[in-house]
Amino acid sequence: MMDLKQFKAITDRSAKSYHQQKAFIKKVLAGRIDTCPQCKQKLIVILPNESSESGIYCQKKCTDIALDFDC
Repeated sequence: MMDLKQFKAITDRSAKSYHQQKAFIKKVLAGRIDTCPQCKQKLIVILPNESSESGIYCQKKCTDIALDFDC
């Protein structure tokens, strides 16, 4: 059974991961990052008007972030 400390550790890691990913997405969309941090290949940004599956990807799929836009 999970105690309160374990639960807090999980929520803290989740929050940190969320904020890191949010910052990464902002930097990519602002043009400050254009390569995958893992494989260093060019990132592909697909916007909702270009395809039904918008997101940020690299060719090897190291970076694979689906984006959901409110239009």
